[in-house]
Amino acid sequence: MKPICLTIAGADPTSGAGFQADIRTFDRCGVHPFSVITAITYQTATKFYGYKSLSDILDKQLDTVLTAYPIKYVKIGMIPDVKALDIIVDFIKKYNLNVILDTVSVSSAGERLSSERLELEIERILFPYAKVITPNIVEAAFYSNRNLSNDKEKDIESIKEVAEILLNKLYINKESQHNEKAVVIKGIKNNRDNILDLALMNKRTNGLMQREFQIFKKKKVIFKGNVHGTGCVFSSAIAAFLARDCSLNDAIIKAEEFFDNKFQSFIELPDNGKLIDLTITDERFTVINQIKEIYNIISQSKNFSLLIPEVRMNISGSLTDAVTKEDIAGIEGRITIVNGFPKASGEIKFGVSDHTARLILSAKKFDNSINFVMNLKYDPNWITLIEEYTDLELKEIIREEQPEEIKKKEFSTMQWLIKESIDKIGKIPDIIWDKGAIGKEPMMRLFGKNSKDMIIKLKIIVDAISN
Repeated sequence: MKPICLTIAGADPTSGAGFQADIRTFDRCGVHPFSVITAITYQTATKFYGYKSLSDILDKQLDTVLTAYPIKYVKIGMIPDVKALDIIVDFIKKYNLNVILDTVSVSSAGERLSSERLELEIERILFPYAKVITPNIVEAAFYSNRNLSNDKEKDIESIKEVAEILLNKLYINKESQHNEKAVVIKGIKNNRDNILDLALMNKRTNGLMQREFQIFKKKKVIFKGNVHGTGCVFSSAIAAFLARDCSLNDAIIKAEEFFDNKFQSFIELPDNGKLIDLTITDERFTVINQIKEIYNIISQSKNFSLLIPEVRMNISGSLTDAVTKEDIAGIEGRITIVNGFPKASGEIKFGVSDHTARLILSAKKFDNSINFVMNLKYDPNWITLIEEYTDLELKEIIREEQPEEIKKKEFSTMQWLIKESIDKIGKIPDIIWDKGAIGKEPMMRLFGKNSKDMIIKLKIIVDAISN
């Protein structure tokens, strides 16, 4: 099942903050979004005019969604009043939800998003049910009752003390100390050129709960005007990666990486307002379209179903400068056979492929022009036919020659497959194949530079094995 996540937040007309920013972030992080709206706001990216609470219908929204779907993770943003807060906490307890709380009470334009002093009630009844809270430095000072002046912001030890205070507020009793939780304090001034985020995690290590600090140092971005919705995007990214079964530590690290990457590009608005650009870049759009082009060709012919292995097929396409699997797009759920035709099980997304993504990353270390990989069914007769009737270059890799330490690590296996080919023939061939091993299906792997290259090779292979 595709990972899912719920946002409970206000509606923002610019879609740069609120539940709209949350669902766009969920989508970019590979998670399907569900949403419940707490309030309608009247605002631009630079001015806040007011809001209308939807607490009178909040319980109906939550009941509808949570009764029907197995939601485990929820990101909570704007809570307009005590009634909304009480309803949210009741549903958290009823459905045992994992909460990522953006402790926002003031808009980026400086106006209140909730009734006066609601923060104290949030701290009292919601904090103990939160898995992660993500206050900025001002919010952290408020909830810790510490005076964090500009001078003290440079003293990381003071911030660590604040993080300890806030983390303690997330626990109800001694028994709850066994639950993994975290505080991430954002936007700490470090010096003229850098800012910091500081995370304090209480996580399980070798069966024991241990508290650990992590500091995320980043270059200060200089700009004019107001950037709208930063807190929404960051906290939603943590929720999304947790929903994808990342550990607490990995979810925070991935969210920091995601946010830093997105914080390099803004949508500029006429009022000097800025929104984090969550749209797909032209290069990513091109990669997705090339995967679509390959899929459209193979899905129209039963002949290509011959090439689908038992573990199913995937088409992975890469950004030119890919360094992680988040830079590799693939078909979520892979390609199977329906009524004799190849059929995709899901959408084309970045970060959803695994085996083929690792192959591309390994291949690009030796030949950066390799941008596409497909895993194909192996048949010994096909190897003979392809060698006899085509000009494609094939190379067998014998898994039995693989060192024991490599066999235990799947990513190392992918690197080894590529390196073996480079060592023996000096380049990456069109097809690398092997006869499998215990627990490993025999496989052909087709490499190419672009969709046109892959389509040509696929047609050549199908023609050859159909002889």
